Amino acid sequence: MMLYYHGTVILSVILSTIFVVRWRRGISVHFPIIFVFIPVINLGYLSVANATSVNEALLANGIEYLDGCFLELFFFLYVLNFCKLKIPKICTGILMTIGSLLLFISINTGNNGLLYTHAELRKLNGVSYLVKTYGPAHTIYYGMIAFYLVANLSVIIYSMTRKNISKTNSILLLVVYLVIMLAFIGGKAFHPALQLLPASYLFSQIIFLIILSRLAMYDISENAISSLSENGTIGFATFDMKMRYLGCTDPAIKCIPELEYLYIDQPLTAENENFASILKCVDKIQISSDSSHFYVTQDDISYKITISRLYVGKRQKGYQLRTEDNTLEAKKMEALKLKERQKEMEAELLKLAKKTAESANEAKSSFLAQMSHEIRTPINAILGMNEMILHESNEPGIREYADNIKSSGRTLLSLINSILDFSKIEDGKMEIVSVNYDTAGMINDLENAIAERAKQKGLELIVEADKSLPRTLIGDDIRIKQIITNLLTNAVKYTEKGSIKLEIRNNGDSEGLQMIYVAVTDTGIGIREEEIGTMTEAFKRLEMNHNRNIEGTGLGLAIVTGLLNKMDSHLQVKSVYREGSTFSFILPQRVADYMPMGDYRTKERSSVAKAGKKEAAFTVPDAKILVVDDNKMNLKVAAKLLGLYGVKADMSSSGKDTLEVLSKKQYDIIFLDHMMPEMDGIEVLKEIKAKKLVPESTRIIALTANAISGVRDMYLSEGFDDYLSKPIETKEMEHILAKYLLSDNGNADNGADTEE
Repeated sequence: MMLYYHGTVILSVILSTIFVVRWRRGISVHFPIIFVFIPVINLGYLSVANATSVNEALLANGIEYLDGCFLELFFFLYVLNFCKLKIPKICTGILMTIGSLLLFISINTGNNGLLYTHAELRKLNGVSYLVKTYGPAHTIYYGMIAFYLVANLSVIIYSMTRKNISKTNSILLLVVYLVIMLAFIGGKAFHPALQLLPASYLFSQIIFLIILSRLAMYDISENAISSLSENGTIGFATFDMKMRYLGCTDPAIKCIPELEYLYIDQPLTAENENFASILKCVDKIQISSDSSHFYVTQDDISYKITISRLYVGKRQKGYQLRTEDNTLEAKKMEALKLKERQKEMEAELLKLAKKTAESANEAKSSFLAQMSHEIRTPINAILGMNEMILHESNEPGIREYADNIKSSGRTLLSLINSILDFSKIEDGKMEIVSVNYDTAGMINDLENAIAERAKQKGLELIVEADKSLPRTLIGDDIRIKQIITNLLTNAVKYTEKGSIKLEIRNNGDSEGLQMIYVAVTDTGIGIREEEIGTMTEAFKRLEMNHNRNIEGTGLGLAIVTGLLNKMDSHLQVKSVYREGSTFSFILPQRVADYMPMGDYRTKERSSVAKAGKKEAAFTVPDAKILVVDDNKMNLKVAAKLLGLYGVKADMSSSGKDTLEVLSKKQYDIIFLDHMMPEMDGIEVLKEIKAKKLVPESTRIIALTANAISGVRDMYLSEGFDDYLSKPIETKEMEHILAKYLLSDNGNADNGADTEE
């Protein structure tokens, strides 16, 4: 039995130590007092069991009265605090005074007869115990015990009716108190020397530690709720790891009214839609993330409800629910949904209009093809015959007239080409063909192309070319020239005095590509800031009232923008109205030869000197060429142009006549017009191939004024070997002859080096 008393003391000390380790600020002060008193009281019971005299036993017995005098009092005060109730301080003072007086009497029992009128020490099985006759003070002591019994049971039962108090904790407190009371009433029911109260105190310590661990969660919840309650628009609720309700703020109840009817510690169940959504969010959090959310609407207000983990330090202790007014965001989402529905409707309308658009596009392409053919055909004759005049006439007056005709014809041709190029870009059929090109040569060409126009207007042309630029680059030099020429042409058009500056410099390497910076700066009319964003629109002309006399279609910048986009670049514009503009872009190019180009003008002088020593690039007098065209003027032009290369070509004016000629004679090249009456060029080509009228070595070139987007691919897919547009340019004709004759015809008379 002594082992029992020793064990209760040791275990109570251990449990008190555990409490001290886990104790933290914020826990009711009555808790630590209770944990301190229990080991002391159990020590009193052990001292009585070890006593050897009555006085020694009575002194130790006095320590046991800490139970009724103070332990019951602090348990009562803790229960009041637990239920968030208070009693007047004077009442607490009276109870403390009565307890202190009774404890004094109990410790001094040997000197008075107030607590015991008689006491005798006995031993049984080596365990001492007292046999006592109670005095009047003991009656008061029992009265206090009865008072605390009624008071504690009343407050604990009351706490079970409060929604904001944990019912589990209330039940645990009730069990503790009932166990202590039963042990007190039972006393020595099993053995005269065996007291049940020490064991009941150990049990109470264990239950108190359980309550302590649960209180941590409530304190965290209360602190979080208090901090968020300052913001009236935010609602907050907390749950433990088993989704038992711990508390919430008023805004949370406005959002989820069902929270108002939950009791503390009540497990959350999917009894309604909102609770079911909360539990689903918790399931999602456990699988993949730290938070999840859903939306509810109450009283025409949309709320966003976010569920996230609740941590104490690094350990998760539960989950928190946060509600926020989401009305504005919901309206935005509704607007987005409306836009989506509108887009869907627009998509349906676009689908319905697709066939009409395709038909319109086909009609546009057909119109452009027809107009291209109809306009370019007479221009072909005009420029072709004019070229012959320039080659054959030495009279200054006549050559001046011819130069004017050539200039006006090329201007008209430029307008047509702009419209056709824009059509290609619009249809996505503009081709970017990368070839090796000479950097210095390209800059020479650009300077020569614009120098005369700038000179005629009295403008200074400044070309600044970085000498460190690679000598040979890889890209579409034709389209690059077109871009820069358009910018230079616009600069000349819109500049009345001052200068035009072309700057080309090395802008470093990026991902294996050479970045070429190009800028065209003028001192012209400039652009208003509000018009910079719209200046690249098709057919857009700035300040039409002031610039009506400026030639062009207004497609130049639209074409520049489209071509730059295809080359992974974009146009940048800086302008000061009435002072001038700078158009620039950075163009990525591959490098074929990293050697610096040096001074591009040195290259130009060398080229000019070399060109001055020759009369023609080459001649091919033995070449057998047939030209097919229904327009007699075009046949004359073709004959004259081919004559420059020593060729005496045969002419045919119809498809039927061509088939008869080919049945009797073989040719190296056949220039075959597309749009002809009776049989067009494609039909003639099919007949030629079907009847095998020409050997495989014969090249059949499409000769046509049709220059709309995709036409080259169309001709190649039909079986033509190449494509030559009208009006025929001498350089393009030369290119075709060199490509298909110089490489195969050993009799060609090469008058000079020719680049393909």
